[in-house]
Amino acid sequence: MKKLLIFILIASVLSCKNTNKEGLTRIKGNYIFFEDAAVLQSENEIYGVFLNAKAKELNEKATPLKLSKTDMISVEVTGIISNKKDAKILWENKIEIIEIIAISATKEKENTLKLGTE
Repeated sequence: MKKLLIFILIASVLSCKNTNKEGLTRIKGNYIFFEDAAVLQSENEIYGVFLNAKAKELNEKATPLKLSKTDMISVEVTGIISNKKDAKILWENKIEIIEIIAISATKEKENTLKLGTE
């Protein structure tokens, strides 16, 4: 399951990263929440997400946009980036979401496996 999650995250696209004077960073990328873990992938980095109140709010807003539990959504958030060790989040880079700026369904290519000639 971890390999599938990592593959999906690496395959996603689009991000930007801007840091302001207050130490907050704006990141645009693909977000996935599954069971008790969340990951945000920008174009250049993958971030483990601290499951604070804003992350839980993002999960609630994302639910109607998903077709299945493992779908990613496009988000733009502001947060605090850190590299501090965490017992649950094993990603090197971590983000604590402070503000949700935008959220939308991810545009995906057709991933249908067709067998036979029909």
